[in-house]
Amino acid sequence: MREGWEVKSIGDVCTVIAGQSPKSSFYNNDGDGLPFYQGKKLFGNKFISSPNTWTTKITKEALKDDILMSVRAPVGPINFATERICIGRGLAAIRAEEKINKEYLFYFLMHNENEIIGNTGAVFNSINKKQIGDLKILMPATLPEQTEIVNTLDKAFAQIDQAKANLEKNLHNAQELFQSKLNEVFSQRGEGWVEKKLGEIASVEYGFTAKSTAEGTFRYVRITDIDTKGNLILDDKKYIEATEEASKFQLKENDILMARTGATFGKVLLYKDYEPSVFASYLIRIHFTENISNELYWYFSKSQFYWSQANTLSSGSAQPHFNGKALKEVIFSYPKSIEEQEKLIIEFKSLLDEIEKLQTHYQHKLNNLEELKKSILQKAFAGELEYGL
Repeated sequence: MREGWEVKSIGDVCTVIAGQSPKSSFYNNDGDGLPFYQGKKLFGNKFISSPNTWTTKITKEALKDDILMSVRAPVGPINFATERICIGRGLAAIRAEEKINKEYLFYFLMHNENEIIGNTGAVFNSINKKQIGDLKILMPATLPEQTEIVNTLDKAFAQIDQAKANLEKNLHNAQELFQSKLNEVFSQRGEGWVEKKLGEIASVEYGFTAKSTAEGTFRYVRITDIDTKGNLILDDKKYIEATEEASKFQLKENDILMARTGATFGKVLLYKDYEPSVFASYLIRIHFTENISNELYWYFSKSQFYWSQANTLSSGSAQPHFNGKALKEVIFSYPKSIEEQEKLIIEFKSLLDEIEKLQTHYQHKLNNLEELKKSILQKAFAGELEYGL
């Protein structure tokens, strides 16, 4: 242990307040009473966001600058309270006393989040007031030394956060580059191009309803099997046994499927023949009746032109629905010539490959910066960080 440092329990240097929820009959959205927070839903990077619920019945309070800890799954995330609030049973407040710098405590809890989860030993992934109070903290005995460590960490983290912001901007620009190309292409009109409703150039087919299991003859492709990029997710697979009816819904290479409801509504999958598969009833298969490349439509489904229509044509707010009738109203602009379509596909593929390489590169750098943060915190709380004094 570094000279002048000591090990304390959180309970020795802080007051811990366990949250307690008032009855919901005391809640309101009008600003009456104290802001009420139940869990980490409104946590920001460091400070909790503005409230959306208030309570006129005050049970347990946290004060401005108290550290709020999520004590139910997930256990460990922390934020600062920005005002006097009421806390529910999903939170605890940790109030630094005069022996410890609150920012030092915040960094310590951030660094030890995984250890805090491990210390709970709870099947239901929760932590109580006593367990928080019993957590050990390695700290300089004097406030000035704690403050020096905080200042050093603040400076290092500010530089890392700026580097992350620059990388995230580059990542966003790379994504915008692809969107820009899609918008440029699918906004074209004139000679050689056709603009038609999908119902004029395609038929739609709903999928097959069956009870799926972990094994079977056909993979059963569901709406949850489409990722955010419109690709097939290759894990958590479900299967059904082969029947004459199921075989009617067997997928072929480059089939186009669209999710018609749920969180993935409107997402379009270009199916690749990984294994014998059929598609579930919340998916719609699109069959083009004219000479149109399925792959070109898949790229179109990534464009703002497609999504502005999908959002307008879908019904329902909490659970959007985009059925076959609505899908047929989508207006699709495309070149008549299949050769021109294939040329565009090659351009899209090439650009997307380059952008994905850039995204991988930027994400790798972002991951390295996160690891650097962890390394600096590790040194700080092992007494190995160089700082003033």
